[in-house]
Amino acid sequence: MDFKQIEAFISVAKLKSFSKAADSIFLSQPTISSHISSLERELDVQLFDRTSKEVNLTPAGQSFLEYAIDILNIRNTAVTHISEFNKNICGKLNLLASTTPCNSIVPNLIFKFKNNYSDTTFDIKELSSGEIIKNILNYNYEIGIIGSNIVNEKIKSYKLMDDELIVISHPKLNLPNVITFDTLRNEKFIMREKSSATRKTIEFELKNHNINLNSLNITCEVNNLDTLIQFVKTGMGISIISKKVFNNSLSNSNIKMSTFQDVSLKRGIYLVINSKRTLTPCGRAFLDLCAKEYNLKL
Repeated sequence: MDFKQIEAFISVAKLKSFSKAADSIFLSQPTISSHISSLERELDVQLFDRTSKEVNLTPAGQSFLEYAIDILNIRNTAVTHISEFNKNICGKLNLLASTTPCNSIVPNLIFKFKNNYSDTTFDIKELSSGEIIKNILNYNYEIGIIGSNIVNEKIKSYKLMDDELIVISHPKLNLPNVITFDTLRNEKFIMREKSSATRKTIEFELKNHNINLNSLNITCEVNNLDTLIQFVKTGMGISIISKKVFNNSLSNSNIKMSTFQDVSLKRGIYLVINSKRTLTPCGRAFLDLCAKEYNLKL
């Protein structure tokens, strides 16, 4: 059964004539007759009673007519919807972000996106960079923003910006404004979880400075930025976070910032998508917004 057979059937049913039906849909009468005969064989019923003057629906034909009309209506609705699909930026944007971007650049990006596309809603989850990549690869979410570069043929990665890492501490600890990596050994340290991009950057830089992670006095590990900050506020230890996060929300709090001597501790913030996935119009529009904001070449 195909749409041409159904269209021929509906036309004959409405006009009660094979010749008139042929004219109405610009087919020859033999072609119309062939479509109807094929449809009757496939359904194994007679759809029309044919007389010399007109053609009338059989009871089976009358029953099938309602379904045939519904089938064409559904097809036409689908075609109209799909043709408009890429023009309608609406619905829900599903986004994953690791701690640093979620607490720094994501709110402003979502604010601008909402101003451009008022009919959108958002599902935003904060996860570690490792968990985000797993979700992107498993098609659970279409866009992620993380704090590390991923080399994987199944992942497309776009660098949005550089992000500097700084040390935060309670003022009572009297940490200098500029410190060395060796200073970290002398203080209790609050560390992010193993799957955190921030932690991976810290471990990489410590290794470059011949400092073993085990030589640090790590008093606790946390998987939440707010919890980490609260621990620092109590004076329980020092930690390393994004300078952008500090400037956005902590610069006026009771927390001191220190930088590293002769070292700018930086890592990139990246937008990631599954290279095999076709983005929704909403997802594509968000990618285009990020491209405009950060001068990306897509």
